[in-house]
Amino acid sequence: MRLTYARLRQMHFRKSMADRFRGMGKTALIAVACIGGAGLVPIIWMMHSLVDGLMALSSPDTAAIERAGVLLGWQLLSLGLLWSLRRSIFMQEAESFFATLPISSRAVWRADVLIALQCLSILLVPLAWLFYMLWNHLQPMQASVAHGSYLLMTSVGLMVNLLLLRGMCRHAVVMALPMLGLLVMTPQSTLGFIVLAATATLAATIVVRMKLPQAATQSGGRVRAGYERLALVTALVLPVSIHELRERLLIHAACLLGAGTFALTLLAGQEPDVGLANGLLIGLMAVASVTLYRLPMMIRSTVLSRFDFLAGHRHFRRRVMAFAVASPVVLFLACLGASWAIARHALPAGSTDGALPSYPLYFYACLFGVGALVTIWSRTLARWVIPTAHFALTMILLMVALT
Repeated sequence: MRLTYARLRQMHFRKSMADRFRGMGKTALIAVACIGGAGLVPIIWMMHSLVDGLMALSSPDTAAIERAGVLLGWQLLSLGLLWSLRRSIFMQEAESFFATLPISSRAVWRADVLIALQCLSILLVPLAWLFYMLWNHLQPMQASVAHGSYLLMTSVGLMVNLLLLRGMCRHAVVMALPMLGLLVMTPQSTLGFIVLAATATLAATIVVRMKLPQAATQSGGRVRAGYERLALVTALVLPVSIHELRERLLIHAACLLGAGTFALTLLAGQEPDVGLANGLLIGLMAVASVTLYRLPMMIRSTVLSRFDFLAGHRHFRRRVMAFAVASPVVLFLACLGASWAIARHALPAGSTDGALPSYPLYFYACLFGVGALVTIWSRTLARWVIPTAHFALTMILLMVALT
């Protein structure tokens, strides 16, 4: 059998996935044995809420801002899955080698799309559930049109995410324009389906004819001078962390933004309820804590290893530690405030802030602080002790909130 580029990409993807998730089956069995079937309740609830959020697009009463939250939540959810697996999807270790070979761009994009579809296969469950709900709630003709609209939406979203991961931001913006039609039209509308299909075809044609992205131009003198002053004030923490930790910081930002937009998706598909508000509050705070607790030590170690000749200077080490801790703490507090504000919108009309529990604030603030301290003592210990504590606490609090 001839070894083609697509087959080579597939072999690499399967091998890397097998290496990455080796042993996860035993871990899942142990978790099921310890927690039991109750651990599946939050997962099923999240799937059901995601389907309800997508179903809200078919309601004419859904506001444009809620439609935008649903679309952005779905888009960021799929982008997060692809981003976490990007090294396996794009075979990044060998990209520089393949760039020297006469491989057509069509073959590269065909391999990208096929592997990305395999990565997003986990989302087929809520999509199948959504199609079943549409078929039960709409007329057969409207349900068929809605199925086509949702398939177009997911296809356009897939191409947008691939363009973003390839660094083709201008192309991604053009490709995302067809999704604006769903902000004003329902998926079961025949006119909406035609507009969506026509704009998607036009956007794809424009993207194919667009030139490859050019190198970014350097910023002006004033901007550069201000950036240099800010770099000196922060003891070089800002430029080094942005440059060296760019990919990790983007992953952290995508996780936080994805959690917020997923919460907006739930608000669009669910009626206001105290249990929903409590669940959103707990879930958003858990994501903020587990995403940011390793950031202070990550920034500190990166800066001190980059400037090892200054690491012995006590004053420099103190300034680096101060700014490495201050930035994640401010971001964590902002995430807590955003979580509280989103949970307030999920409360029924006439409810006060007293309906929201305050104990998750203290629990996750303590976990964030303990996690940041544990990373100083042992990075290996922090990789499984603190995430396990977050998972156990979140499962307990969610089960209490949902029951």
